[in-house]
This record gives sequence, structure tokens and C-alpha cells, in this order.
Amino acid sequence: MAVLLAAVMVLSLAACGSGSAKSEGAAPEAAAAQTYENGGMKLTVPAEYAGLVTVETAKDNMLFSVSETASIEADKAQGGSGDGAGWLFGVGVVSKEDFQQMLCYDMSGVEAFAVDADENHYVLYHPTDVRYVRESYEGMGDESNADWKQWTMLNEWANGVPAAFIAENDGLTGESFGNSEIEMYLFRAAFQPDVKYTISTLEYGPQEPNGVDEKPYVVALTKNVRYEYADNSETPDGEYVVLAFPDDDYRFDFFFAEKNYVRMVWNNGENEQLYRAVFADDTNATDVMNEWYHALVDANGGVNTLLGYTADDLIGRWAEKQAGRGLITITAGSEADVYDVRIEWSSSAFEQVIWEMTATAGEGGVISYENGKKTIRTYESETKYTDAVQYENGAGRFFLNSAHELMWEDDVDHAGDDTAFVNVD
Repeated sequence: MAVLLAAVMVLSLAACGSGSAKSEGAAPEAAAAQTYENGGMKLTVPAEYAGLVTVETAKDNMLFSVSETASIEADKAQGGSGDGAGWLFGVGVVSKEDFQQMLCYDMSGVEAFAVDADENHYVLYHPTDVRYVRESYEGMGDESNADWKQWTMLNEWANGVPAAFIAENDGLTGESFGNSEIEMYLFRAAFQPDVKYTISTLEYGPQEPNGVDEKPYVVALTKNVRYEYADNSETPDGEYVVLAFPDDDYRFDFFFAEKNYVRMVWNNGENEQLYRAVFADDTNATDVMNEWYHALVDANGGVNTLLGYTADDLIGRWAEKQAGRGLITITAGSEADVYDVRIEWSSSAFEQVIWEMTATAGEGGVISYENGKKTIRTYESETKYTDAVQYENGAGRFFLNSAHELMWEDDVDHAGDDTAFVNVD
């Protein structure tokens, strides 16, 4: 839909010729840079290209449309109208709402590259076919051919337009979104309320959204993230978070063992494709999906409610299941639904990390805190030590899993990620 709209707009705008301008007459090296303005935005064509292109300042959401002049003239010389000939790219602006719907479907020929303070999104439109036109196509693809060399040069310039456009126009922030099937389905979950999905793990089973806002999780999984094809032989072993779209018979498995591998499964499980997510920072796909999953769990009554636990079931001493180096002690506080928590974690024979917090029971019996104090205690001897406070505003929560193991979600250090604690009372 977006590609067709872009193509129709370019053709119709070229036909009406509104606001068009062309630099001609001088050799490329003698031409001056040309700056065009539309909708409060600027597009500058460098001097070396100014004499080679026709720029139209268009209406609606297409701000600028740029074509190779030689192709337009060649098309006209052969009896054509010149419409669409030599088209290199267009720069458009799309509202937040329209952009969200564009992301849900195939965006071939459309590249999002910037957003402004009003959440208008700027996109680069480009042809999905070659618009090069000449009387003769002999030498096409040969860089020694002057015409083809010029066409190649203009396309290389077009690739750098987004960065130049951001630099030239104040108030724009760079962004990028991919258009793989993973991303399209994620966007549908966030922006199309009628789309049904579930998220599940072996821990608590499938969960429906029940009013949870998907957008923060989807943005974390898609903005400035690239999903690359991976060989199916690289598929990790073990458990995963499943995002399923039952009406379309598609599901996406986010693996715990390799947190940026995602498997797409469709057609009743007969087809699979493995992807690798590449993030611009240290975010990983599985952790985001796990957070989203627990938000659904909370919206559906909370972990402890689903498993029949209460907040008081968390009272006790809990040791790290694997190495036994960490100990969590939870006691009833001085008020109802309030719990005192102390965590002691030895990092070496001479150093211990201590967290202390007051947690409050919430929906479903999960206890949460926002006042966590982290201290590093360094021992000089068994009785002599020094304490260094790292912070006093830690946040997180505790809950029991289906195996009656204590789970700790630490929003600051993620110290308890993927770690279970067993009762030692």
C-alpha cells in the first residue's frame, strides 16, 4: 500500500509539475548547490549534482521528489511524458498514526529515517525498479559508460540523503525500523487492537494481553534494531518465550540460551526461519519479551494468584539454587502487606554485596520495592570491614515460580536474572 501510494504520488506530482525546478545549462562542475524548501524543511542538492537532477517540491506528504534530468529528457524524446523516468528518491513526512499502520505491512521502497518533536516521521521513498532511461541501453551496467557512471553516482548520493537531511533540518532525530515479518507482526500487536496474540513460557503458560500496553516493548524490539536471516542449523537448544498469532498460524520463539535468536514458525509448524536480532546497545530480544510476558501475567492476576500463592508464602530464607552464594531473607514487616528483604551475595572471600529493601505486596501477591539499597562490603578480617553504598533507589520485585522457587527481578543490576532461589528454612 505504501509503495503504491508513493509511486502514484510521484507520477501525479510529476505530471502536474507543481513547484518543479531544474538546474540546466552549466556543466556539473560549474553548477552551484541548490536548496529547495517545502513544508518548513530544506533539501540541498550539492553542486556536483545540481545540474543533473530535476527537483519537485510536492504537496501532501511528499516534500521533495528528485529525478535524473537526462532520463526525463530521453523519455520525452521517445514520445513519453517523462513521468517517473529517472526517479531517484522522494522525501516525505507521515503522521504518527499513518506511520504506525505503514509499519504493519510490506514497506518495500520506503525507509523511515527521522522523527520530529511532534512525532511526525520522515521517510525516504525510492523506486523498486530501475528508472534509468536512454535512447540506447548499450553499456548499461558498465562503469566505463559515462551515462551509467552518472546514474550510479546519483544513486550513491541518494543513499546519503537521510543523514544530510537530518543535519540540515533542526529538530529531527534519526531513527530506523526494519520490515521483516517479525517486525510486521510486532507492530500489528502494538498498533492494531483487533489482532489477537498470546505470549507464553513453560513457567505460567499462555497469557493474553488483557489491556497491557504493548508499545514500549515493541519499540524496544524494533527501533534501531536489525533482524538478520540466520541458518536454521544455528537454532539454540532449550526453552524460549513464544509470541503467537493464532489467527494467522504464525509464532515467534525467543530463546533464553541465545537471547538474540528468534525462530519464526508457520504453516502448522512445517516451515521455520531463524533470525538474529542486532541491537544498537546491550538490549537483547529475549529479556524484553520476558518483561512483556510478566506484564501480561500481572494483568491476568499475578504470578502468585495464577499458582495459588500469597505474598506471605515468600517469607523465609532462600539460597541461590546453582552455586549457593546468594541468600535472600524475607520477613514480615511492621505493617500489613509490608516485607523486609535482605540479600547477601558473596563475590569473593573478601567481598560481599548486600541489598536491603522494604517491599510491598501488590496484585497477585508479588512483592515490589523502589527503595533498594546496595552496599559493597569489603573485609579486612572476619570482624573488620568497610561498607561502600552504591545506590539507595533500587527497584524490582519477588515472586514464586511454579516449582515454588523464589525469583528476583532486579530492575537496576539485573543481578537475579535467570536465577532461582530455593527455600532453606
